[in-house]
Amino acid sequence: MKHLVVDFSHLNDLNGFGEIARNFAPRLAKADMPGVQRIFVVPDDQVGAFGEHIIYIRRNHKREDLRRLGEHIDLWHATDQQYHLRGGDGGTLQLLTVHDLNFLREKSGLHRWRHIVQLGWRIRHSDYLTCISRYVRQDIIDHYHLRQIPLDVVYNGIGALECGRQQKPSFVEDDGKPFFLAIGQVREKKNFQTLVPMMRHLPDYRLYICGDDHFDFARQLRQLADSEGDGRVLLAGKVSDEEKHWLYAHAAALLFPSRLEGFGIPVLEAMRFRCKVFSSRLSSLPEVCADHATYWDHFDPVYMADVVRKGLRGWSKDSEAALQAEEHSLQFNYEKYTEQYLALYMKLLAKSK
Repeated sequence: MKHLVVDFSHLNDLNGFGEIARNFAPRLAKADMPGVQRIFVVPDDQVGAFGEHIIYIRRNHKREDLRRLGEHIDLWHATDQQYHLRGGDGGTLQLLTVHDLNFLREKSGLHRWRHIVQLGWRIRHSDYLTCISRYVRQDIIDHYHLRQIPLDVVYNGIGALECGRQQKPSFVEDDGKPFFLAIGQVREKKNFQTLVPMMRHLPDYRLYICGDDHFDFARQLRQLADSEGDGRVLLAGKVSDEEKHWLYAHAAALLFPSRLEGFGIPVLEAMRFRCKVFSSRLSSLPEVCADHATYWDHFDPVYMADVVRKGLRGWSKDSEAALQAEEHSLQFNYEKYTEQYLALYMKLLAKSK
């Protein structure tokens, strides 16, 4: 019997890591893996969530639970580069998934150096690497000496959220005014601050900015919205999945001016609802959106508003462009994602001692 550990520590998190874990964990639990004992690292309240055939390691008691397990670990998959513990012994193969190297652009000085060294150590102590886009793959190659460590791209999946329940958020105005959606962690790299002055030139629309807003930058953005948003820009904070689905289904467009993305899940989620997507041309976004988004080349507010006006002309959810965007997004699914990792797990486990 081979023992495989997959780290789903971020299962409860309302971010990209959590979205991936919530979709991958149940599919991996149901997969046919004869001769392989699956062991999931999960938040303490998720123990037992995926069936009795899974062994669980509690995120907050990893060392204790590993000692109690007392088994040789053949393969350990750290599903992101921010893991807190990788276990096993000298015979354990280590698989690491790298989501981005955003710290190279976000950090400076000692903080940047610390992240560079930390990831370098984690890469050197891995036997195999995966990443979530060709953009991230090239970033890793450009900044780290991989020696002979294999590096594959496994694109993130998108769940069938268009089939899920919808609920209108309480903050949405009932006056019939059309609205734009921006969604993601409210951090400077998301570049939402460029949307506020743009909205002055689109007076017929509202803008709802949704996502985790506990960051310091959110306070600055809220002040900007209050002073320059003409009462039409709202930072709504986190929304439930049901509310997110409703917003995608009813928004005039998704506005995604992000500067740093390892992948960019929201653009594909919006396409599932045939929601028009406006995006920056930066980092991974042109790779993920391909020809199915309208792009901003810079962030002058008058120019951005003009791009939006022109991009919305002739757009409807029944248009050929909307149907093609939906079809494009369907290529990114968790069935394909799970199949790729299952094949990789079995290949690595065949090599384990």
